[in-house]
Amino acid sequence: MPRIYSRLMVLLMLIVLSITGGLALADDVCCSDGPGLGFSGSVGLEFTFTPIPPLSYNIDSGLTLSFSVAGFTFESETVFDLSGFQSQGFGATVNLGAAQIFEEILFDPYFSWNQLGVDVQFLGVQVGLDLILANIGSVQTPDYSMGAVLELSSGILCGFSITTLTGFGAVDLVTVLDGIEAPFSHDLLGLFIHLDSLFGATPDLRVTIVPGFYFEEELVRLEMDYAGLIASSSTWFDLLGFSKEIIEFGYRFEEPTLAFLTVVSFDDTISISGLNFILDLQIEMVRFTAKTSFVAPTTPMPIPIVFDGQSFAISVDICGVILTSETDFDETFLFERQLIALEATIDPVHFASLTSFDGSGFSGQWLRADVAFGGITLYTTAAFDYSGINEVSFGFELTF
Repeated sequence: MPRIYSRLMVLLMLIVLSITGGLALADDVCCSDGPGLGFSGSVGLEFTFTPIPPLSYNIDSGLTLSFSVAGFTFESETVFDLSGFQSQGFGATVNLGAAQIFEEILFDPYFSWNQLGVDVQFLGVQVGLDLILANIGSVQTPDYSMGAVLELSSGILCGFSITTLTGFGAVDLVTVLDGIEAPFSHDLLGLFIHLDSLFGATPDLRVTIVPGFYFEEELVRLEMDYAGLIASSSTWFDLLGFSKEIIEFGYRFEEPTLAFLTVVSFDDTISISGLNFILDLQIEMVRFTAKTSFVAPTTPMPIPIVFDGQSFAISVDICGVILTSETDFDETFLFERQLIALEATIDPVHFASLTSFDGSGFSGQWLRADVAFGGITLYTTAAFDYSGINEVSFGFELTF
């Protein structure tokens, strides 16, 4: 336990030094006679308590630091638990106008990732190159491998755009596009995505590095959004050629906002692997979304696809209080899951809750409350189910 206290004291000292130093620098910039450098930054500290059955527990502490000045941004995140150091991440970005350079380094707890990226824009064309060195082995037996991702994208007139990603020694290139496999589906299924991310863990949006610096994957995406017509095509290629494709086609109207979308997925044999129908309707403060899914059968059947599930989501905004609900039915047309979220903001307090039910009844509850004043945000979150508390977190963030 003395080791834990000493680490906490070090963290608190770092916070105090960062705050006082940052505020002093900010004051010097703001009060100087010359032009300001636009300095800003933040400091955050979070503690997470996690029970470990039957009678143990773990406590994580995460310290985040960031500052930005004159087109340069630096970020740092440090994580400790009761067993000691867990991870350290650094990130830096330099904005040169038409070009951006960024660097990311991660230790967890030993070196695992180093990514250097350059993005350049000219004449409506964006070119990006990421060079990655990663440890794809274990702590006992490190195995370092290189990877590279080349991105070319352009927005063409009349709502057309094209994006290509090429991976050498790297797969899962869709993470470069925020993990979005079908762009218009992602937009129309916003209510479902919001509920999943409200208390969900932040997804790991890094490509996967594999042994050998060879061509591994190609992703080509075409999008069109013109005169109410929305369509896209995302095609994957690997060493053997065509591997996957997702096609979207639909219409979007205004007043009231209404959209229909059909999504078809093909596998490497050019057979239909999935079929989704999406309806999204928004009238005033009410939004309703329905999704019907079909998939290829796992056993030989006379039909190419079978019903896989039905989901409905509805959101109502009443005087700043947002109520969102999702109901899912499985392939047998039976109730599978329901999520109910309540969000409210009464300055300076924000509150959010998410309740989950399944076929057997109550399955989980998540709560979050935060209060913001004078650039400081204090927050706490809790998660529990019928067996008791699963996780409790509390922390603060100071921005200046």
